[in-house]
Amino acid sequence: MSLEQSPEARRRRAGLPNGSRTPLRANGSTNPGIGAAEAAARAELRRRRASAYRHLRTPRKRGRALRIVLIGITVFAAIGAGTVGAVFAGYNAYKGQLPDAATITNMEPQIDTDVYDAAGGLIHVFHNEGYRHIHTDLNQISPFFKQAIVAIEDHNFYTEGSWDLARLVESGIADVTHRSAQLQGGSTITEQLAKISLYGGADPPQSIDYKIKEIVLGNEIALNFTKNQILDMYVNRIFYGNFAVGIGSAAELYFLKPASELDLAQAAMLAGLPQSPSAYNPLIHSSTETVNPLAKSRQKAVLQAMQASGDITQAEGIAAFAEPLTFHSWTASEPNLDLDFIDYLETYLNANFPQYADPGGYEIHTTIDQAKQNLAYSTVHNLVAKERVAENMGDGALVSLDPQNGEVLAMVGTWNYADPYFGQVNEAAAVQLNMGSTTKLFTYTAAIASTKFTMTTPILDSYYKFPIPGAAPYSPYDDDRRLHGVCPLKECLGNSFNIPAVKTEYATGTQYIANTELSMGVKSLDQNCGPDGQYVNWPTPTQWAATLGSLTCGITLLDLADGAATLGDLGVQHNPMPVTSIVAQQTGQPIWTYNAAAAGRQVIPANAAYIMDEITSNDNNRIREFGRNGYLTLNPRRVSAKTGTADYFMDNLTVGWTPNLLTAVWVGNAQRSCLQPKDYGYMAAQIRKGKIVEAGEVDNSYPFSPRDLARYGLKPLHTDFPDCGHLDGIVSGYSGAAPIWHAYMSAALKGVPDTWYKEPADVIVKSTGQGFDDSDFYLPGTEPGANTNCTYYGPTPLPTQTCTYAGPSAAPPPPPPPGPSPSPGPSPSPGPSPTPTH
Repeated sequence: MSLEQSPEARRRRAGLPNGSRTPLRANGSTNPGIGAAEAAARAELRRRRASAYRHLRTPRKRGRALRIVLIGITVFAAIGAGTVGAVFAGYNAYKGQLPDAATITNMEPQIDTDVYDAAGGLIHVFHNEGYRHIHTDLNQISPFFKQAIVAIEDHNFYTEGSWDLARLVESGIADVTHRSAQLQGGSTITEQLAKISLYGGADPPQSIDYKIKEIVLGNEIALNFTKNQILDMYVNRIFYGNFAVGIGSAAELYFLKPASELDLAQAAMLAGLPQSPSAYNPLIHSSTETVNPLAKSRQKAVLQAMQASGDITQAEGIAAFAEPLTFHSWTASEPNLDLDFIDYLETYLNANFPQYADPGGYEIHTTIDQAKQNLAYSTVHNLVAKERVAENMGDGALVSLDPQNGEVLAMVGTWNYADPYFGQVNEAAAVQLNMGSTTKLFTYTAAIASTKFTMTTPILDSYYKFPIPGAAPYSPYDDDRRLHGVCPLKECLGNSFNIPAVKTEYATGTQYIANTELSMGVKSLDQNCGPDGQYVNWPTPTQWAATLGSLTCGITLLDLADGAATLGDLGVQHNPMPVTSIVAQQTGQPIWTYNAAAAGRQVIPANAAYIMDEITSNDNNRIREFGRNGYLTLNPRRVSAKTGTADYFMDNLTVGWTPNLLTAVWVGNAQRSCLQPKDYGYMAAQIRKGKIVEAGEVDNSYPFSPRDLARYGLKPLHTDFPDCGHLDGIVSGYSGAAPIWHAYMSAALKGVPDTWYKEPADVIVKSTGQGFDDSDFYLPGTEPGANTNCTYYGPTPLPTQTCTYAGPSAAPPPPPPPGPSPSPGPSPSPGPSPTPTH
């Protein structure tokens, strides 16, 4: 079915009153025709409006004669059409059934809102789902089109009233003599505007009653608006086919140009379309033709009408008719770029600026850097494709921010927009994930800021049972299933040892850490999940696995990036920002501009953030687990980085930053397990018999991968590509997400000056004398020798130590048997959550 053939569809496309708000048009200088001549016309308009009812009661002779003829015509037409009953019950009676003509300006269809990247390139258009609409003021429309539309639709428009007597007579005679199967039209441009105002783009009822309403409303419109205002509203509201409502949309969608640039041939073609957009659709033609013959014939009729009106010469008409035209589908003017970012932007706008959609008519200038966006997508896509099967790595996501202002520079929510199982999910901003050990960034930031710990506080990496009232204690272990003795905090963090992190959490307090995390921008920490939000995400006071990323719901990758960006801006937090400015199309003036300085909040002391930047950027702090000069470095550029791996290797992450660029990467699968429901019974029986393949397979909740199932002789639901289960062959964020992070950051920072943070004046620096990058940094009063709340380990307490004695540093007991999980299993189920102290 073509666009205008469905009345309901056309009602939507034409912005028919249907309960939704309609855009307000501004009055004044932005409307067409305001000049000396128009001022005189307005004066006449006011005089006519003031005496409208006097004229209706005592019309001039010509007006009385016209009305007598009109009533006679309508009576005859009613008889010819078989209409029974009274047709005309009085002007005022009909007027009372109609909308106030003064409100017609408010009935414009929803206007398109354009979205631009940081360089000004168009990346998206927000519009009504059934049509495109670009409003163009009359003085910005090609003179050729204004002449063409008047010539073909109503050549007496500027000299006659709101109805055309000759047309009405012709219509009435045709109806009386049955020369047409349907009632004839006699509509002027003003009456057509009245028709649009009454029924939008839908077919009005074929009745004398409706025709009288149309005439009455047209007359009221003529009393309230000048001719130029009426023509402005008319050409901006009629349907031209190809999803275009209004001449601005038609010019853009058919010819990819503004209405002001239409030449004579193009203007004549478009002016002919409103009579029947489907029949004259220039895009519908045979393979041997370049344009619809009916559209070409209609263009000729328009050119002839213009010649008859004296607008053009015969030679100009012949030349215009011979001009070859190139047409475009409406999709050619609507870019389909940056889908995940647009999805995130729409969510942001709905919450902060809903006017973008209703009434519309704005330019949204975004923060997206198209070069970085393209680089991000190609990097995620190529590296995930390379390792999908080998590592059972079904999907990937990336977020890149400017830590100095929170601007979102790139966002990729899936490895492949066309993927049938992942392509419609924005893993970057819309999904709460298990962040694994990247969460330790917030634990250690809170610990150092609290002054209970310093970067050199020794922590014993040995087993400990962390109490949980009414439940079994929590007993974590490290990823490599080994214990590492005493390590200074900087190396405990750098090597991502789990037990020291939980001990630090235990001493600092889960609620203190959670509130620190929230203040740093991790808002999804306080976002519940489940169909009714019944699952509380905020950690309980004894939810010790929280520092390893084990939350009831998780946090989003965007929030992880924002929280880390707070460290990247020395403790200043900016909410992620996708928009730099919003401009009203009609005026060209910005109505909102992002002020990064005003938006930033100092939530972490700059000296504490600087210490964290130094710890996470020093390669010496992670060589035990990661070696030197690996994927977490950008030599010779200094960069901070942290990896994370969720329970059973379900999620795999890397986040890292320089002073001017931060990037977070995730890889994993959306579906927890590949085990099909039909195989639950068989798998449960195998587990009861002790026939398990991997440690941790205690029941059917284990995230079985395709490789796991193959060992049991089972198959996943989809055998041709990975989409479920834990990652295979990945032992940390270093081997899964880190290569993507490294490749993107290396390319994105190419040519960017190598900078680092200026050391805050209130940081105490102590050199160990061990060579390059050997300095330690302290908050005032926490440096060695100061009276602090730090802890230490040793065979026995030392009277000379000012730190708190935490126990012996004897050799730890042997580790448990190796397995795939970085912790003994999922975190304990949290109980009722305390109200967060924001």
